[in-house]
Amino acid sequence: MIDIRPFKGTRPFNEEAKNLIAPSTDHLNEHHLIDIHEKHYWNYLKILNPVGQLKEIDTLKAAKDHFDEMKERDIIKKDDVDSYYIYQIKLQDHIQVGFLAVANIRDFIENRIKGHELTYQSRLNERADQMLNIETQIGPIYVSYEDDKNIESFLKNLTINVPDYDFESFDKSHHTLWCIQNLEDVNKLSKKINNIEYLYIADGHHRMGAMKKISEYYQKKNNKFNNADGCIFFMIAAFPKSQSKIFDYNRVVKDLNGLSVNEFIKKIECFFDCNKENESFRPKKTKQFGMYHHNQWYSINFKKKELLEEDILSNLDINILNQYCLRSILGIKDINNDERIRFIAGCHGLEALEKKVNDNIDSVAFSIFPSNIEDVINLANNNLTMPPKTTWFDPKPLDGLVVYEFNQ
Repeated sequence: MIDIRPFKGTRPFNEEAKNLIAPSTDHLNEHHLIDIHEKHYWNYLKILNPVGQLKEIDTLKAAKDHFDEMKERDIIKKDDVDSYYIYQIKLQDHIQVGFLAVANIRDFIENRIKGHELTYQSRLNERADQMLNIETQIGPIYVSYEDDKNIESFLKNLTINVPDYDFESFDKSHHTLWCIQNLEDVNKLSKKINNIEYLYIADGHHRMGAMKKISEYYQKKNNKFNNADGCIFFMIAAFPKSQSKIFDYNRVVKDLNGLSVNEFIKKIECFFDCNKENESFRPKKTKQFGMYHHNQWYSINFKKKELLEEDILSNLDINILNQYCLRSILGIKDINNDERIRFIAGCHGLEALEKKVNDNIDSVAFSIFPSNIEDVINLANNNLTMPPKTTWFDPKPLDGLVVYEFNQ
């Protein structure tokens, strides 16, 4: 079973939470970032993404100084007792209720906490440097777990009381938090959630890898894992899998790889049934895609199913598109690093794809059917990874609502 525990969270005290939390930068453009920096002095973005042309060492120092000032002025304050935090997120008609806690790094090392994405060392190192600099984890690692009626019922009972925080975030998602500090409730919740057998990382793979690196650093420094350092643990935001919502993660390619429109369509029709659509097209099932080029939407349905292997990865929609269109027709060999491809999260809508293509008449966009949480879990259980930019979990837990300081 997973070792999950309460912790002394550091949270907003003399400032409204909505002014402190760091919205996902995927929802923000450069103007939004500058606006937040100017209007909300204490916002965590100043620690996560300091604005200015500072050298790296100066950037880290500026972030640490800002965090220290937040604590010194009681803008944020650490709880006196170990606590759980019940976390509800609403976005339109979607509701998810879970909890914030800390988990043991050994459960990740021993594959009881499972990921489904590849990580890149440079990004992992940046995350580790950022957290080591202030010895704090500002954002939780978003994980999913198998639905459990006992946990669901108990969490519901704990949310009857007035919440400690209740506000709307930048992206119009609504966040509500209850701090659970009653010892009896803490002990009861501990017993229930420690029956969870596996956790599946939804969002935060690089943060997770960074926490492993940080734990190795402290282990080497102290020649052992030491609970006093706090770095054997890391903060999670855990939600039942049925409530973890996945959006599509779409693609825009800069050009048709030297092909005319007719040549391109003919090559597409070798592998897909291609039909013109009168309006924007969102796929309704697996192995179906939308395609937009020259102000025209198409539905394209993969028809060469005999080419697919029986393994999980070959049958993923994103791998079908990669193999039989992006690589073979459009010449995108390195999906993650090719400058000709852009990734657009489904939360931005199909109009975001249309705008990208309309701004560059040679480009083509593809809308993709959202991944299924069962596919994510199946891959993780088989120690397999999805291609980059496949799953977009939204809404996400916020950075900075509750943070985990290592020195406890």
